[in-house]
Amino acid sequence: MDYRLSTIILLILLFTIKVQAQQELGLHFMDDIWQSAQTNPAMMNDHRIVVALPGVAGGFYHSAFSVNDALHTRNGSTFINLDDIVPELEAYNQLLAGFQADILAAAYRFRNIQIGASWSVKGSAYTDYTRESIDVLWNGNAGYIGAIANVAADFQFTTYNEIGLSAAYNLLDKFTIGAKVKYLNGYSDLSTDLNDQLLSLETADDVYQSSFNTDFVFRRAGFPPVDGAYDLLSGLQLYNFTASGNTGFGFDVGVTANLTEKLTINAAVVDLGSINWTSDTNEYTTRGKYNYGGLDLFSYASADTINSQQLTDDLEIIADELTDILDIKNTTLPDYSYTTRLHTRGYLSGTYQLMDDLTVGALFYLENTRLGTQPGFALSARKPFGKWVTAGASVAMRNGRINNLGLNATGHLGPVQIYLVSDNIAAAVNPYGSKNFNFRFGINLAFGEIDTTKKGTMLEIN
Repeated sequence: MDYRLSTIILLILLFTIKVQAQQELGLHFMDDIWQSAQTNPAMMNDHRIVVALPGVAGGFYHSAFSVNDALHTRNGSTFINLDDIVPELEAYNQLLAGFQADILAAAYRFRNIQIGASWSVKGSAYTDYTRESIDVLWNGNAGYIGAIANVAADFQFTTYNEIGLSAAYNLLDKFTIGAKVKYLNGYSDLSTDLNDQLLSLETADDVYQSSFNTDFVFRRAGFPPVDGAYDLLSGLQLYNFTASGNTGFGFDVGVTANLTEKLTINAAVVDLGSINWTSDTNEYTTRGKYNYGGLDLFSYASADTINSQQLTDDLEIIADELTDILDIKNTTLPDYSYTTRLHTRGYLSGTYQLMDDLTVGALFYLENTRLGTQPGFALSARKPFGKWVTAGASVAMRNGRINNLGLNATGHLGPVQIYLVSDNIAAAVNPYGSKNFNFRFGINLAFGEIDTTKKGTMLEIN
């Protein structure tokens, strides 16, 4: 197979998710802003009234390689080369991504109670692909004569609207319990069926004939049916905010415990829930054994240059020809619906006030996705610099490596709070050389600061 086919696939996988996000660890330690309650609803802010203006978060994580790892330059031309990457791939490789737009939120604290409301738009992208799929795309199927290559991919791309109501209660200045209930409205979803994911390429060792063996099902919701795989993918348009009827509920629960004046323990589980997709739902199926004679896809001459318009034209050819080869059919039944679960996250952390102006902490994190459990671990330190700025740093571990240095800061300009946080600050300088990156930015208005240092009292000091 012409190796330029892999150029199309890699561009889809690596570049279409670059505006999305993954798990945030540094945010959990930013207890001076309202947004930290997104990781534990029991975290109470130290202002009587907080209004969160629109904010944004985004990022990605790829377990296998960075964009720069796959790009090479020769004679002034940049091209994709996976010769060194393919042998190092794991059997299964993951792309995790997401974005979040916080539209508006507000919280009010009185005595030992805090209540809040929020509105956010969220999206996530999860893909699990095999080493064989990239190997076949890059090197062809010569290495699989007389063998079967698993080229299936599990994926889910989802966007939804979230409206939440939260409450937290502090008991005896020692324990705080909190909960949040969230009404969910799904905008769009494109996902595989976890029970039907057979897609393999078999090459006979006598006549070298290739064939696809398939029992593969994927679903699409929030958009009307389309003809052809290219129209299905190009029409996904995750920014469609007009779909209705796809509803669900989510829940967050958490607790904090002040074991001593300096030591605090936090535990929380967030995003328990699901969305039931009923609006414009469609099911697509391919089942059977289909002969594969190769695809004559590319008409441009140079393999070392990338023409964006030609890539678009070739992608349409690839998708439509594969649709014909695999006999992909719309098998939607009347009143068809399906359910997707939220990706539940768990936080367990401890913070210790090492000095009057220095707090250190540790966090263990789990995210339960459709692709399995994704763990994380972080160490943190935060320090105020006068009354204007509080800054912190974190070191995060993922995939058994402590290799992510994060920074965060909150500017306090009267009632205005400006915050910025990233778990991997190096990726801000070299995003295409990193396997993961996330950030969050926003502005709050906070009024009526509360002195929480006096036990048993709540004194408003402006």
